[in-house]
Amino acid sequence: MRILLGGIIFLSVCLIGISVQAQNPLVLYDDFNSEFMDIEKWTTSQRMDTGVMILEYVRELHGGRLHMMSRAFGNTEGSYSGTRAGYVNSLFGMGEVFQSLKVSVKVNDVEATGCLDSNTIPTSARARLVGAFFNAGEITPLPDPPGRTNDVTVQIRIQRRSNSTDKPQLLEVLADVFRCTDSPCNNASGPPSVSLGNIMLGQWATIEVDWNGGTQFNLKLNKEPTIVFDIQPDWSVLPVRIPFHVLGVANQIANCPANERAMGFIDAEFDNLFVRELTSP
Repeated sequence: MRILLGGIIFLSVCLIGISVQAQNPLVLYDDFNSEFMDIEKWTTSQRMDTGVMILEYVRELHGGRLHMMSRAFGNTEGSYSGTRAGYVNSLFGMGEVFQSLKVSVKVNDVEATGCLDSNTIPTSARARLVGAFFNAGEITPLPDPPGRTNDVTVQIRIQRRSNSTDKPQLLEVLADVFRCTDSPCNNASGPPSVSLGNIMLGQWATIEVDWNGGTQFNLKLNKEPTIVFDIQPDWSVLPVRIPFHVLGVANQIANCPANERAMGFIDAEFDNLFVRELTSP
């Protein structure tokens, strides 16, 4: 998914504790201790942008965890700029509206290669938690069908970039808040990503997003202080068009010539997925 930066969302970031409010409790959605994924809880999808090839992927329950892996190669045709993506998704809570999502994640292995000379935009390989929470209001003209247009979505991603100067075992944890600008949410607008911190390869991390039911998101990595997103107050807060919740792995791969073809690889495990149902007004 390409996130187009714009001035539509005003972002202020501060470090505070989560405010106390009456809300439903977090409940365990899946501990992944079954032999197979539950068809009543999960569905799946894979998507490749034009020119991207997901050569291998894994989605399985193994050792009481959801194991996901993807190795994908980038586009080699057309303009050698920007990136295109390949996604392997496990979708949950179909038709349900959640206020909070929390999961433990461990990245076992990761690799990201970019272009040699033709494109300075890096490849990134990531494990991610995604949730759509509310709709920010109508746009004119409204696409037909409207789909996910204007749904406000949060993504927390644990990733490695091909141009990273960090130590090889260090991964960055980033958060994105964006508003879908088309029906399938292939394009979106939002503020720059915000860092939640860093973890080590092979280290379990717990990531969490909590929506306060209005225009604030609380984002958390492990026991680090909560990062609060205060969103522009004149936004409408309407029911989300399409509830959309994902655990997945993805590769955002640089467009290169054939002799420089970029690659992204990510191998991750997920455990103990918790959800909080939306608190009624």
